[in-house]
Amino acid sequence: WENVTNTVWWQDFPRRREPDYLSLFSISYGEMNNSRSDFAAQLAGFMASLIVDVPGQSHWIVELTNYDFTNAMGYLVASVPGMHSDRALKANQITPSSLDAKFLGLVEASVVGLSHLFRTTADRNGAQLKKLALFLGKTCENANGMLNVVLRRNTNIPADENAVSVLVPNPDKISSGDCIQLGFLPRNVAKWVSPLWDIGFFEFHGYVCREEALTATFGGNNKKGPSFLDMSKMTQDQNIAALCSLIASVQRCTGLWRLQEVLGQYNWPESQESDFIYGASSIGSSVSAPFLAAFAASVGKKSSQIFDSEESDPEWGCWTTSQELRNPSIRIIFPTIEQVKNACSGISPSRRILCFSEKTWQRLRNVGILHDAIPSPSNRVGHPMHVKVARRRFWSKASSSSSGWVYCGSHNFSAAAWGRPISSSVGIKASGLAQTNSTSRLHVCNYELGIIFVFPPMETKCIANQNRTKLDDVALPFIVPAPKYGPKDRPATAQAMREALAELSEREAKSLAEVEITENMTEEVSDEDDEEVNEATNYVVEEKEEDKTYAEKLWSQNVYNGLLDICNSLASLKQVHSSLTISGVINYNSHLGAQIIIKNAKFGEHNSAHSLFDSIRGDKPYSFLWNTMIRAYANGGCHVEALELYPLMRPNNLIRWRS
Repeated sequence: WENVTNTVWWQDFPRRREPDYLSLFSISYGEMNNSRSDFAAQLAGFMASLIVDVPGQSHWIVELTNYDFTNAMGYLVASVPGMHSDRALKANQITPSSLDAKFLGLVEASVVGLSHLFRTTADRNGAQLKKLALFLGKTCENANGMLNVVLRRNTNIPADENAVSVLVPNPDKISSGDCIQLGFLPRNVAKWVSPLWDIGFFEFHGYVCREEALTATFGGNNKKGPSFLDMSKMTQDQNIAALCSLIASVQRCTGLWRLQEVLGQYNWPESQESDFIYGASSIGSSVSAPFLAAFAASVGKKSSQIFDSEESDPEWGCWTTSQELRNPSIRIIFPTIEQVKNACSGISPSRRILCFSEKTWQRLRNVGILHDAIPSPSNRVGHPMHVKVARRRFWSKASSSSSGWVYCGSHNFSAAAWGRPISSSVGIKASGLAQTNSTSRLHVCNYELGIIFVFPPMETKCIANQNRTKLDDVALPFIVPAPKYGPKDRPATAQAMREALAELSEREAKSLAEVEITENMTEEVSDEDDEEVNEATNYVVEEKEEDKTYAEKLWSQNVYNGLLDICNSLASLKQVHSSLTISGVINYNSHLGAQIIIKNAKFGEHNSAHSLFDSIRGDKPYSFLWNTMIRAYANGGCHVEALELYPLMRPNNLIRWRS
């Protein structure tokens, strides 16, 4: 603690009288200045992404609902590994299905089994494909180029009790339920969608877009099922794990896009004097003009030279790579090798903390953006700094006041931490993403978490999370303004520190031998490879083999259920029954047998029902839907048959008395 300088932020949050589950969701995308802070939602999302694969730890997400984070002093900024879509930045365009529903977020998933119905062997004349094209052609797109589709719970498919099918409705006959099925939600998505759906805490809506990706929106609905506000009564472990999966899956702005979401709501005075500094113990190997431009644009940097001819340009106002090359926007603060050599404990501690490749130094040495990191206050001089701090400050010569923001957290200055934009467009709109149907992506490699303290301009209205402290009152861990590298200065790269160690006397070198051995336990490691990443602008996820197998099972069993659903006469039922018996399906699918028994009971064919019942029941009574059959017989007026089933089930404890 004493030998290394770190930055720590601390705030105490009060405990609530009652848990608030709604705080786990950012219910107002694009409107950060509402009365509800999204601090809890960001924290829950980050935590859920870490523990989603450990269901036994899901209770930590529920624990967050017991605390009030509304008065957080800053905004959380998280990075979560993955290829992220920009739909999260456009989420505020999705409107809830009713006035009493709240839009909670988007989840991006794929549709499995998409080719089953439309492959040549199943659709030889292309009739299904034509029908799909007709339905899609008639459906109106929303502002994001997405079409509304139907999500339907399939409770009668034995292969997966959580199955959810995806269907495209006929816009001319929505009330009649005329649809064509695309496929199913993947198993790993359906396993948490279905429990939350079945207990009635959420509404699910589906949208299919041009890229054939599925997006689901979630909204509370107090008209059906338990009230969303009663979620504190949800104590079953599987439901808590499902809630954790939902929160982890909801699309949120991450990395650079989170910076843009937070800082883009303020009207920063670009015409004033300003400086932009970033001090980090690790500088990524991908730090170059494109990354610097993307980072500057994400925090609101705009061109100071605006010409009338540019206003029709879709990239108007965007800070680009070419502008970054002409006028560097960021000053990087990193210790020189002389600072490290003069440290209290020598060079070795810095070797386990600092990370800066020689290749990156050679690329940046002539740009003039590197400045020396001199610790502050003075009693910290000589101690290595394990800090990641950024500050952008605006000030006016006519006024003593200043505005801006300060970041403190775990993000190193690298694309691995903040994300690498992948898009056909140049730069990032400082005022937000362009409202087009194109999709941008952000490739993030690391889990990171930090906080931004915002000090808006005086004319900005009072905004949630704004604190009374002044920007200049925030003490940074290094001296500002930081001295610029001189002609002979060199950063403490790994190569520079190796060369400095080689210059030590033989006695000192021997004393450092043990330290050299422990370097495999390096605290700060390079988070990027030196090789350039080959990034395609069209990012398509191919269907996994396990998803194909899962979808085929669902399709096969769903077809049989569909046949039974359309049996509206005894003759048609007997035909389907005969077909299923010949194919042997009934022998391993007692669920279908139950449906046929119920159908026979409704048509008055009790002998056929009894016969099939005896043949399927055998010695495996638990595999049968006993309660469903009793209700079907009773509702159909077949009280004798219902009473006959009752004594068969009772000895096996299969009766649920409530049912």
